[in-house]
Amino acid sequence: MIEHTLRGNALVLRLAAPNRNALTLELLEALGAAIDNAKSNPQVSKVVLLGSPEHFSSGADLGLVRAVETAEQAIELSDRFQKAFQWIEESPKPVIAAMGGMVLGGALELALACHGRVAAENCRFRMPEVTLGIVPGAGGTQRLPRLIGAHAALEMLLSGRTIDAAKALAMGLVDRVCPPAELLEAALAWEPPRPLRRSTRLQPAPAPPDGVAPAEALLARTPPEVVAPRLIFEAVKTGLEESVEAGLACERRAFAQSLASAAAQNRIYLFFASRQTSKVPEVEGVSVAPVRSAAVVGVGTMGANIAQALAQAGLDVTAVDQDPAALDRARQRIASSLDRRVARGQLAPPAAKAIFQRIRLTHRWSDLGGCDLVVEAVYEDPAVKQAVFQRLEPLVGPQAVLASNTSAISLDLLAAGLTHPERLVAMHFFHPAHHMPLVEVAYRPQSAPQAIATALHVARILGKTPVLVRNCPGFLVDRLFIPYVKEAFALLEDGAPPEAVDRAMVAFGFPMGPFALIDMTGLDILIASDRQISAAYPWHGPMPPVAFRLVEEGRLGQKTHAGVYEYSEGDPTPRPSPVTARILAEVQGRHGHAHQPPADDEIVQRLVLRMVNEAYYALGDGIARSASDIDVATVLGIGFPDYRGGVLRYARQCGPDAVFRRLECLAQRHGTRFRPSPFLQQEARNAPGC
Repeated sequence: MIEHTLRGNALVLRLAAPNRNALTLELLEALGAAIDNAKSNPQVSKVVLLGSPEHFSSGADLGLVRAVETAEQAIELSDRFQKAFQWIEESPKPVIAAMGGMVLGGALELALACHGRVAAENCRFRMPEVTLGIVPGAGGTQRLPRLIGAHAALEMLLSGRTIDAAKALAMGLVDRVCPPAELLEAALAWEPPRPLRRSTRLQPAPAPPDGVAPAEALLARTPPEVVAPRLIFEAVKTGLEESVEAGLACERRAFAQSLASAAAQNRIYLFFASRQTSKVPEVEGVSVAPVRSAAVVGVGTMGANIAQALAQAGLDVTAVDQDPAALDRARQRIASSLDRRVARGQLAPPAAKAIFQRIRLTHRWSDLGGCDLVVEAVYEDPAVKQAVFQRLEPLVGPQAVLASNTSAISLDLLAAGLTHPERLVAMHFFHPAHHMPLVEVAYRPQSAPQAIATALHVARILGKTPVLVRNCPGFLVDRLFIPYVKEAFALLEDGAPPEAVDRAMVAFGFPMGPFALIDMTGLDILIASDRQISAAYPWHGPMPPVAFRLVEEGRLGQKTHAGVYEYSEGDPTPRPSPVTARILAEVQGRHGHAHQPPADDEIVQRLVLRMVNEAYYALGDGIARSASDIDVATVLGIGFPDYRGGVLRYARQCGPDAVFRRLECLAQRHGTRFRPSPFLQQEARNAPGC
């Protein structure tokens, strides 16, 4: 668990614990005992605490947090971590943290309790607790502001963003940065100033002129269900205005209060659920085909983004398109994307150059020959996609995996005519593919286990979360998303302005409303996808006429600078459209819609319950492996608010019987598209109290 090595007068303690040196109670005890031994050993004058080159530590073991059942247990857990780290800080002999790779949450709180911090150049620091809906509970709200100032500390604590070693050095979070190969020697050579700096005894750095205004602005935008940011702010404020002891006590209470919140429980549920999506018993033990090079056929917006994502993962990528103009646009799009990442400090210029050089853009299909994986990303038309696969299959090796980026077309159609259809799967990326975290992997009963396992593996090496689904029109995400968007257009025809619909859904917790989202992805894509799946799900009902009218007038979304909203060149900010207003008035007049505009509550209910009902249909059909996979897919692929736990967890927390009754009421008012699914009916009947 901890390896002890004496180097001269320094005791080197190397963490060697499971799960990337996750901090368990056993590890805390072992660390405390090691510090005690160092204190009593006259040969030791300093201690160096080291992890692995890739991970100093992944932070506190979330299994400890997940096991907490009462507020008393939460306070006790926080207290044990606080005391363990305080014991390190009070050591009369200096303890130096030598950090490489990722330093997350509790691991950073451990480093803050040390008397010095030396970081490798590859080091990355993050306080991710707020993204789980909880307050750091090991002293971080007290030590961090005293070390780097309240302004910078609150930015780290409230955003959960990652900072690199250079920024950490500039802000005073670490004392020295060195090449990774020199980390141990640099830590051994570094001598902390005397008397030893103990973080809890430092005077807080002077506040900048704007004080904590940015933090207060962020809190004002935080949904009331998410309590952790306010509690973090309160713990920091208490420690700075009263005392460290008062701040630590406030932190313990805040940790317990935040952990008990529904938002934290839902986010922790999703954290563990997302790590289960790729653990598929059916392909466990199946060898993964080696993937050293990949190809993308079709380099429109999605294809270019997929090529970039593959190259960012270290793969050599061949991107093929017969249109020279499309190749030029893809080259410019990828270069601009990488330049933006460099400008934001997310990527070093040499790394960006290496990524770009790994992508070969070509019109020659013969260049696909040596590729281990080919992702088809052409227009969403079955005939076009079939032609692509039939042309590329003879060009690639017998072990190459063929993947379609289709979001709606059944794999059965695409497999027709292939000599080896068993190596065909779907890898449905989401826009923008180099950024969105989900990949939907769809398979047929005839799909080879190795092809499925390879697709899951590639998604993981891209840093994505794969969700495995059974082949059907629309797979999982589009099957849920299209009824949601159809209902949004129905609300327009019932008199709800698009801005009101989007505003209501953002207030519910979506990152953007349905119309801003569909303008980004493209109304023509929506119509084409619905055409592919509507026959399979007749209860979805027809697409409302206003969507067709917008497409007929060339209003396809951001790519044409006009969709539901208007857009300026280079500016994705949606603005109200008089053309949309005119089209709506014409459609409403033709179809006799003269209702009182729906209120926000009705907007939210109609949209969310359409998605809930379809999720129950998909669960009953066995399209997804579990309810938790559906929850992960709706959060990562559609933007369902994570603090509500995903679409099915939200429904179950509302109560299946209550959801069933509300859907029946909506069906009476608006038709059979709201008729509860059989699986929901069954779950409602079995609900407690029914």
